Amino acid sequence: MTETQAALYAAAVGALSALVVGCIAGWAALRQTAKTAEAQRKQADWQLRSEDYANFVRAMFRFRASVGHAAKTSQLTADLANEVRAQYADLANVAATLSMRIAADPVMDAMIGLVNCAYALHSRVTDRRQLYLPSRDAAMDRLLEQFEDAELAVRNAFRDDLWGGKPLRHSRPAGTSTDL
Repeated sequence: MTETQAALYAAAVGALSALVVGCIAGWAALRQTAKTAEAQRKQADWQLRSEDYANFVRAMFRFRASVGHAAKTSQLTADLANEVRAQYADLANVAATLSMRIAADPVMDAMIGLVNCAYALHSRVTDRRQLYLPSRDAAMDRLLEQFEDAELAVRNAFRDDLWGGKPLRHSRPAGTSTDL
C-alpha cells in the first residue's frame, strides 16, 4: 500500500467516523428535542386540565354554598330558588364542557355522580316551596351527605388524574352530617 492510498484510507475512515459521530449526535439531538416537545405537551395538557378542574371545583363550591344557604332557610324565596337553579345550571354546563375534553373514566364517573347528586339537591330545594317541606329534614340531610361524598370522589379523581398519590378522606366523624 502506498502512502497516497494510506492517506486516502485514513481520510475515508476519518470522514466515516465524523459521519457516524455526526449521525449519533443528530439522533441524540432529535431524541432530546422529541423528549422536550413531549414534556411541553404534557405540561400544557396538565395545565389545561388543572384549569378545567379548578373551574369545576369553583362551580361545585358555589352550588354547595347556595344549596346550603337555601337548605337552612325556613321560607324559600323566588330569588334564592333562582340562585340555586342558576348555580346548578353553571355546574352542569362546566361538567358538560369537561366531558368533551377529558377521557379519564374515573374523572367522568365522579363528575357525573356529583352532577346527579346536585340535581337531586337542586330539585329538593327548589321543590320545597311547593311541597311545604321543612327546611332541614332527614331526606335533605341524606342528600347533603351524598353530595359531600360525591364532592370528595370528584376531588380525589381530579387529584389522582393530575398528581396521583393517596386519596383525600372525609374530615367529618363517621355517621354525622356537616352543614353545606
